[in-house]
Amino acid sequence: MGRSLFSILSTILFVVLFSFPAFGQKAASIKCVSCHKTPAKILPATHKAYKLENTSSCFGCHKPEGKAPPLGEKIHRTHLQKAGNTMKNCLSCHTAAKGGEVLFPSYPDMKGAKDRMPALFASFSSWTTSSFLDHSHQQKGVYCMGCHKNYVDEYEASDTQAQCVKCHGDYEEMIKKTGKTTYENNPHKSHFVDLKCSACHHSHGEFEDYCGKCHSFGYKAPKRQ
Repeated sequence: MGRSLFSILSTILFVVLFSFPAFGQKAASIKCVSCHKTPAKILPATHKAYKLENTSSCFGCHKPEGKAPPLGEKIHRTHLQKAGNTMKNCLSCHTAAKGGEVLFPSYPDMKGAKDRMPALFASFSSWTTSSFLDHSHQQKGVYCMGCHKNYVDEYEASDTQAQCVKCHGDYEEMIKKTGKTTYENNPHKSHFVDLKCSACHHSHGEFEDYCGKCHSFGYKAPKRQ
């Protein structure tokens, strides 16, 4: 009987530990003090003076659904603009587990392979300083997770389409917005009624005239404001 009870308790413990990451693994943290010996000095003067040993306390306010900007947005923008070399492989702040898995404190369910970090760094760098759509979104205060569901996945057009429509409107709305352009045809009034926005508008790359494969309308990227 005692052995059976032990087996049952062991099974329950196993399920709890491995079904719920918060119990099964220690939450990842970014140790600001490894570079900033006095973290209070890097906070705005109006910021509450926390004793920062790591970023755990920061997520109380700077969380994905919170009122304050996500911590990832604040840290990535500041470091990439002012000290890009410190973040060139992401692992300066994000530590990789023994198996090569990188965790992200703001998103406990998100994990990325260590060898994916260089590509991720390139995307963040583009978001910070490029001439592409990603940078114009950054200037409007849109963070990566405003469009993407995950930092580390390879993205297909369908992954971000819903967010494009949510912010900019569907094709009917876009047809009205671009009804008075100088082009021969309205660029959004297409016979491809379900064409993804990213067929022309690439967040991390140059604009592409998709219609130019067959037509010579001469569509160009809209001027950035």
